[in-house]
Amino acid sequence: MEEILNDLIALTGFTDQDPQILRDVAAQTAVWQEEVTQVFYNTLYGYKSTAAVFREGERPDRENTLRNWYQIVTAGDIDANFWRWQWFVGLIHIPRGITNPFMLGMMSRVQQLFRAKCLETFDAEQAETVFGAFKRITDIIAGLIAEGYFQSYVQAMERMSGQSRLLIDRMVNLEVEEMVAELRQTPH
Repeated sequence: MEEILNDLIALTGFTDQDPQILRDVAAQTAVWQEEVTQVFYNTLYGYKSTAAVFREGERPDRENTLRNWYQIVTAGDIDANFWRWQWFVGLIHIPRGITNPFMLGMMSRVQQLFRAKCLETFDAEQAETVFGAFKRITDIIAGLIAEGYFQSYVQAMERMSGQSRLLIDRMVNLEVEEMVAELRQTPH
């Protein structure tokens, strides 16, 4: 996970100033917590594909989890344990059927809402600064969740099949080469 986190930090342009930027405006952004939570879960429960991943009666618990996540992010409480938690979320998503497209779509929804609230609350320059910090952090989160999902999925296959990662990677590469060759022969 550390190498992936370092790659995401470098590629997004995240700096140690980003959590501080969020800490500095936490009083203003904290009040958006309930709106973010309601938009998030109204969207998920209102869309047939995502509604299907939930169990009867679990919405209050899921909402509390999101509220906690939002509070940590907007308070700028970003540390090694927080990043590990995001990686773990990818693992938890697998048995629930929460695919990366679901996760990425909802992260985009949260980012868009946060941006709109920034534009309503702050002057243009500060809105850009605050949203930029939030976007970089949440992009890293999305990357960790997606890669945590993928790596955990492959690791589970490796454990269950008794095949080494090297063998699995080789088999996948051979099959992908064949798939690419087939697609190249298909008219576009």
